[in-house]
Amino acid sequence: MTNEHPSGVRPGQHPFRAVLWDIDGTLLLSESMHFRALRHALATEGVEVPDEFHHEIVGRAAKVVYKKCRQTFGLSMSFDQWRRLKYSYYTAHAAEIAVRPGALEAWRMFEQSGLRQALVSNSDRIVVNANIRVLGLEEPGFISVSINDVVRGKPDPEPYKRAATLLGLKTQQCIAIEDSPTGAQAALAAGTHIIAWPEDRTLEFPPGIRPITDLEPAVKELLRHVA
Repeated sequence: MTNEHPSGVRPGQHPFRAVLWDIDGTLLLSESMHFRALRHALATEGVEVPDEFHHEIVGRAAKVVYKKCRQTFGLSMSFDQWRRLKYSYYTAHAAEIAVRPGALEAWRMFEQSGLRQALVSNSDRIVVNANIRVLGLEEPGFISVSINDVVRGKPDPEPYKRAATLLGLKTQQCIAIEDSPTGAQAALAAGTHIIAWPEDRTLEFPPGIRPITDLEPAVKELLRHVA
């Protein structure tokens, strides 16, 4: 499946029933906070993390990032120590994170159209819950998938398949909104349709996925295909 159309939608495709949102970098401008938290954790071992390292880890799950830190910087602390330092910093500063402009407006458009919505993140549950509070989306029965809810995180398709299952839908009935190639690869492998909306315009996405710069027109076009 390709997504050569900017909205990832072509006439005649199955009507959509749900939207599966990535969080970090998509709904929230939180990638910089993740990087700040990473730098905080590594600074305890005297490691200075260069700016360009961010490109190597964006969208990746915690264990993958930790392994990369060990390989690149010779990190000696355990994964649990690293995670505790990083997440304590992140949750303490989560209130500083801004909502991405246009994201909640699109959320409300989908909500008004009757489409169901869920969150699919590569972050741990403690981070996902902090992000949900920032977004103001806490409500009974709200569906979110964290890295702790699956065996394999993105770029594996399992998180998106899990979200679709929790919604009682097929992945083909869902559309994913992602900001990273890692997340887009996961959604593509799961069989969902994709809107690629990167904050970082230099990221390279899988073949056939054409990133957009403005979410609202893509959302309006997508809603024309909803039964």
